[in-house]
Amino acid sequence: MKTILKLCLVGTILTTGPLWAQSQYQPVAGEAPSAKAALTPEMLKALETAVPMTPQMRAVRNALANSSIHALTLNPDVGLHTDALFSHEIKDPGSITDQDKSGRCWLFAGLNVLRPAVIAKEKMKDFALSQAYEEFYEKLEAANRSLELAIGLRKENVHSRRLDTFLLKLIADGGNWNYVRALVGKYGAVPASVMPDDYAAAHTDELVGLLSARLRKAVLEVRQPKFDSAEAADLQEWKMATLKDVYKILVLCLGQPPTSFEWRYENKDGKITPLEKYTPQSFYKKFLDPDLDRYVSLANYPGQPMNTHLEWAWERILADQPNFEAVNISADEMAEMAAKSILADQPVWFAANSGAEGDKKKGLWLQDIEDQQDLFGIDFSMSKADTLAYDNGKPDHAMVITGVDIRDGKPVKWKVENSWGEKAGDKGWFTIDSRWFSRHVFQVIIDRKFVPEKILAVSKQKTILLPPWDPFTDWNQGK
Repeated sequence: MKTILKLCLVGTILTTGPLWAQSQYQPVAGEAPSAKAALTPEMLKALETAVPMTPQMRAVRNALANSSIHALTLNPDVGLHTDALFSHEIKDPGSITDQDKSGRCWLFAGLNVLRPAVIAKEKMKDFALSQAYEEFYEKLEAANRSLELAIGLRKENVHSRRLDTFLLKLIADGGNWNYVRALVGKYGAVPASVMPDDYAAAHTDELVGLLSARLRKAVLEVRQPKFDSAEAADLQEWKMATLKDVYKILVLCLGQPPTSFEWRYENKDGKITPLEKYTPQSFYKKFLDPDLDRYVSLANYPGQPMNTHLEWAWERILADQPNFEAVNISADEMAEMAAKSILADQPVWFAANSGAEGDKKKGLWLQDIEDQQDLFGIDFSMSKADTLAYDNGKPDHAMVITGVDIRDGKPVKWKVENSWGEKAGDKGWFTIDSRWFSRHVFQVIIDRKFVPEKILAVSKQKTILLPPWDPFTDWNQGK
């Protein structure tokens, strides 16, 4: 908990109200200092006796002094029988992309899901959409959404859980499929060559820091007493003044997004198409899937009631669009629908815990490929539900499934297109086995034609609204 101080700014009226008048914090048992809680010399002696430096312990200590825990826990035998062959792969999914030093995995995955159909239809050699173009409007829309929330929360107590969560989520790189759907639907899309990544687009820490600083100042401003009974017009004027600064930062860092452009491409036959003029919307309608609403959001969240329609508060990019939602189902059901989609040559957007056990150099995410228990002699295991509830792992990275290996009618492993560049994994590609999928994949986006009617019916039911600090969506930085 941060210390609350009285703010005194000479020469301004920017005060935060009577912070010092708030009720004193009341600790519960165990929070206050206590002599009984101390780590005593007797306890230290007992610990030394309980954990003697045996020859086996010394060998592990020597190894850890010169190697990473990850390197020592990798079990090479687990990956021996995992080949890079799949019974079905989507043809020409496009070349590997690189999100670089940014958290735009959700955006890369979302745009990469849309391109195989374009490559196939237009017989292109390769194709990529501009992430920087969508990023520009994502940051602008995120600022607008947060300013609207700032108005609604302007009387919220300082350092309440709601306000602290809001300040952490003012603006970042993270997102979800519903962000992609909303942005492309509203702003269209452009080829990567029309608005390529520049330094700020690919290295977002400084950009996010600047935008966060300006938005935090705006939050402070709107919490002043003069806004307590402000008219809608006054609040709109305040919001527009902030958005002008946000827009200026975005233009300077990312460049002015095109409103129209000329573009052509060379197909597989070596034929160059005529140079044509497009707007982002006309390009989207001509080349991309026009019905992005046909995709159904499905989650495996074992800490919540199954076969229910979940919704997460604040988890939207457009202030006037619905929050992120998903039907909560089993991992086996998600895998079954994902396999049907791949067999029909439709890639699958999914979110997983990328920090879970795996060999990222070889591009293998396999259950039990890391064994920390054998190295330390300690049981670290937790259920998937408890992993989320106790912040020991969450969906922090979005990718695209482009292949499946089916044996005896069931998927045993998946081919995954990542967005970490060609130096990661197997030239950018990763393999996930079915057990890892069940344990560490939390969300998939599936075309409704592959979704059973009983699940579609749940998607139309009233949602269960989860709080903005729910761990399932607390991955605002992305990877």
